This record gives sequence, structure tokens and C-alpha cells, in this order.
Amino acid sequence: MDEELQQLEVELGRMRPVAPSSALKRRLAAELGGNRRRLVRVTWFWAAALPAAAALAFMVSQAPGLKPAVPTPPLSTASSVSSSEVMLKPVLAENILVAAQDEGLVTLDDGTTARRARLKYVDTITWKNPRTNASLIWTVPREEVRIVPVTFQ
Repeated sequence: MDEELQQLEVELGRMRPVAPSSALKRRLAAELGGNRRRLVRVTWFWAAALPAAAALAFMVSQAPGLKPAVPTPPLSTASSVSSSEVMLKPVLAENILVAAQDEGLVTLDDGTTARRARLKYVDTITWKNPRTNASLIWTVPREEVRIVPVTFQ
């Protein structure tokens, strides 16, 4: 499966976008010329939305229970909260089997025969802060290779 994805990646890397035709450029110019007011409104929306998104990302990164990249001293001792109140606790763990591949029989170093299977999982762990109800979802791919001894009778 990795080989197929690598081939796809190489093929996509070789592709280049086609230049737009002059007819398309004229049509877009005509359509945008009539909707200039709408274009300005959309531009103002993004000009306001991007700083708001940056502020939201900053607030989330500074949320209780998450450590900032650079430690900051508390502003006052009255505002400090005990560490038990800001801890994220795991509340849910899921292991989803995505793919299983039987790689057939193999001979081990000691001469015994075994069957090798490759299993691919996606592990998802959900952490939650009981005080603030903030949550963090952590998703990690995992691959297992299992070797099971085979006995022939």
C-alpha cells in the first residue's frame, strides 16, 4: 500500500496546472467587474476573520491544562490554580483496524515456521478537562507486525 501511495505522489508531483484560456480570463473579468462591491465585502470579511482566527488559536493554546511553549510565571498568587484542576484526563480510547494483510508463512531463525500478518490501526485518544470541559483529541496511526507460530500435524 505504501508503494501505491508513493507512485501516486510521484505522479501528482509531475502534474502541472494548465494555464487558463483567454476566454475564461475575459469571462472572469466581466463577472468580477460587475460584482466589485461584493468582492470588496468578501475582502473585508477575510480581513476581519483572519485576525479573529489567530486570536482564537492563541486563546486555545493558552487554555488551562495545556502547557505553553514558553513557560510564563503566574501574574499573582491569587490567580494560580492547583494543578489537579487544570489536568486533562483521558476519557476515551479507540483503536480502529484500517487494514490487515496476511504476508504468508515465514521461517524464523530457529527453523520454526510462523505466519506473519501486518495490521494497520488508527488510535484515537480523547482527553478532557473536567473543570473547563476543554477537550483534546489525539489521533495516531500505528502498524503492527504479528508473527504467530504454526504447527503442522
